[in-house]
Amino acid sequence: MNIRIEGTEAEIAYAIAQLRKHLTIGQISPYLPLHHRARTWRVFLNTAPKPAPTRWTA
Repeated sequence: MNIRIEGTEAEIAYAIAQLRKHLTIGQISPYLPLHHRARTWRVFLNTAPKPAPTRWTA
């Protein structure tokens, strides 16, 4: 799944931290500046659902 996040550096960092709780993040693109908005960046993420926990048997 591809996700696009736009915002300040702090907003993007917070969003990525929250997404990592629920999804496996495979790749994060470099921050791309948005020229029509000051101090705003765009980042693309490639994600996948976290694998289901396997039951460990002894």
